[in-house]
Amino acid sequence: MLSVRARLLLGKPATSVALCKRGLSGGGSAAFSRPASLPRTACNSVQSAHQAFSALTKDRPVFQITEPIETIHEPSAFYQCLLEGIAQARTQIVLSSLYIGSDEHELVAALDRALEANQALRVDILLDCLRGTRTDSRGQSSAALLAPLVRKYGDQRVCVAMYHTPALSGVSKRLWPQRYNETFGLQHIKAYVFDNSVIVSGANLSREYFTHRQDRYIRINNQSMAKYFTELIQAIGSFSFVINGRQQAMKAGAAALLSMPRDVPNPSREPSEFIGVANTVMTEFLRRAESENSIASGCEVDESATLAIPTVQMSQLGITQDEGHMREFFHLSDSYARLYGCRNLMASAYFNFSDFHKHNVLANSSRWDLLVASPQANGFFTASGISRYIPNMYSIIEHEFLRTARLGGRADISVEEYARDGWTFHGKGVWCYLDQQLPQLTMIGSPNYGYRSIYCDLETQITLIPGTGASQLQLQSDLHQEALSLLSHSNMVTEADLAKRIRGSPLWLYCLKPFILNKM
Repeated sequence: MLSVRARLLLGKPATSVALCKRGLSGGGSAAFSRPASLPRTACNSVQSAHQAFSALTKDRPVFQITEPIETIHEPSAFYQCLLEGIAQARTQIVLSSLYIGSDEHELVAALDRALEANQALRVDILLDCLRGTRTDSRGQSSAALLAPLVRKYGDQRVCVAMYHTPALSGVSKRLWPQRYNETFGLQHIKAYVFDNSVIVSGANLSREYFTHRQDRYIRINNQSMAKYFTELIQAIGSFSFVINGRQQAMKAGAAALLSMPRDVPNPSREPSEFIGVANTVMTEFLRRAESENSIASGCEVDESATLAIPTVQMSQLGITQDEGHMREFFHLSDSYARLYGCRNLMASAYFNFSDFHKHNVLANSSRWDLLVASPQANGFFTASGISRYIPNMYSIIEHEFLRTARLGGRADISVEEYARDGWTFHGKGVWCYLDQQLPQLTMIGSPNYGYRSIYCDLETQITLIPGTGASQLQLQSDLHQEALSLLSHSNMVTEADLAKRIRGSPLWLYCLKPFILNKM
């Protein structure tokens, strides 16, 4: 019997032009007993990827990247890239994450050494306020870990900003415990800038993400792209709490470490006023970014370059750029699939796709493979209390989705679960195969494609459309190998498999489904 990897590499040829146009490799259930989850032979397209996705470049900043783009495959390699970036940076280090693990003393020590060695270096860090001030069993937090760095070098060289959602205010702010108040909204952007180099990822800065929690990571060496992410993170920081690092504040506790910039309303006390200020800042940033980096009408696009299109989503602040971008992608891939055939792989840390994403997958003519964490690879698998039931809740949602797909006649939709001994899965993104041999588009970033990604959290992802240059063709190969590597640790699950798994689940768990769908 062929291994999973061998079956992926071999694929199955299309049996007719009609089937090719439908994006199917054959008829009947046998063809889908284990779909060849990339690649597959298909009809030749008459459009380049730049042409097929040209609508994605309208009214958005677009960067034409000719430099090599590196795909990082393993958590340990990601961590080494972070340490190397810190050590080599000369003018700026910008880190945006949900949080920094309270035990990450090596990472903070690396920042300390870099600041000590280079007086011209500035460090900007953006975290979520709720998660960043949440204390562990020893009373430690991200804020407490970073405050000494601010105190040592001053806020002119080290700025640690902590975004607070305006959705948690008043009585709710006082009543909800630390572990659950984060469900109202978070700063979820993951981007790491070192001078003119930027790593876009979905990974946070803590030990498991450096060792055994699989995510995705792309490194781009481009001055304009690094400038975009630096200004994005600084813009968010301008309406976030900042750590002041004063000695008396450190002794008084985490709350005293934080102060809001002058003229910015407190989001937990004046949420409406705060939203107005934040929306103005972000609208101006996005307008400027598009103006400086747009592809003007009639301008010729470099077909050899990779087009890089960053998008942000901040619904609570009135910014829905990424949602519109995803809607356009679904439309374009559907139109292309109807003519030539198309295959997409979409990954998320959790099978908790929003109604928006599920509807567009089910209605889309492309073939879809969905990759998510198995229960054992879910970060909640070993949790205590009610959280330990969350993986089973995702299995219930997964089962309902596959049932809907079957009833809709969508045998070309499959679900793969990442299962690797001792590892958890946190990867997310899209790989789009127009020719069904190598990906012509990928999306990578922080969204999990759930309700929260659209309506609650601050998110960003980048869409890469490789060109025809040698380094861009290498990027396509690297992205394909990344997909194969993830799928090599996965197993396809069926509706019957999931029905067996969830049999006997308590009825109250089904009652929690709306909360899980909207909050997790």
